[in-house]
Amino acid sequence: MHTFLRAILSTFLLVFTTQLMAQTPLPNVRVTVIASGTVNWELQHMKHMHLDQENGFNLVINPVASLSAARIAITSGNADFIVSDWLWGSERNMKGANLGFLPFSRQIGSIIAAKGSTFSNFSDLKGKRVGIAGGPLNKGWVLLRAAAKKEGIDLEKEVQIQFAAPPLLNQAMRSGRLDLLATFWHYGARLEAEGYSKLYSLDDVMKGLGLGSEIPMLGYLYDQSLDPALVRGFYNATKQTKAQLAVDNDAWDRLRPLMKAENDDIYHGLIAGYRAGIPSDLSQEQIDDAVNFYKIIDDLKPYPSGTQLNPALFYREP
Repeated sequence: MHTFLRAILSTFLLVFTTQLMAQTPLPNVRVTVIASGTVNWELQHMKHMHLDQENGFNLVINPVASLSAARIAITSGNADFIVSDWLWGSERNMKGANLGFLPFSRQIGSIIAAKGSTFSNFSDLKGKRVGIAGGPLNKGWVLLRAAAKKEGIDLEKEVQIQFAAPPLLNQAMRSGRLDLLATFWHYGARLEAEGYSKLYSLDDVMKGLGLGSEIPMLGYLYDQSLDPALVRGFYNATKQTKAQLAVDNDAWDRLRPLMKAENDDIYHGLIAGYRAGIPSDLSQEQIDDAVNFYKIIDDLKPYPSGTQLNPALFYREP
């Protein structure tokens, strides 16, 4: 009889605990994201497929108009995650922050040449009009400068530089006001779909600089005081999302309105670019290359600081 009562009590406690857990709200994870950017595509799919809840959190997407607004959100504590590059994360950490980095994409950017260009080496760029999206730390531009420096050419001094927002630079390229453009990959993909070509493969440029591991430059930055279980759950959700978007064409049909693709060629080019950038978990070789890349960038400064990148920035699976 006592055994029977214990069984009933155990069953009651199990049902009660299950119902209580179902009624307990999941913790929110706030991600501040540029409304028109590629990260929003990923997050919207994650939310649609309930991958956040499967991994123990409720995703809250906060759209903003610019990267600077997202960076303000993470530094002010109004976001749990944003997507930015680890260079900026490292600079913040050197000023007292404690940011971590989860890989988002291996895409670095595109170096697009004007139609009819006949560039064959870096010296051909002297005196040319070069547009740079996002400012002087555009990763494609940094790599291009570093590679040119190895050949004794200082592109900062020997080309006409124009910094501007990517859509404005794309239009400048179309109207013939630029000879070369260093821009974000998805804006480069739009131009490639219109018949423009990449002047340089950034993978080849990186290998020429001794960086052969395809370092993910963009990632989800977060304060490392965040609950490790939430960080792990969020990272797992991003990997599941990427795995689905890598093969599920129907998922992209749902996302197409967000992508603002002007035609089918651009639409398919954006999908291919996203898929090509899907990273794996960070390896030690990639982290070592990131440390070396940071030194390359520091050496390009008028007054190098000599500081080194702290590898603790990069998330490693427990």
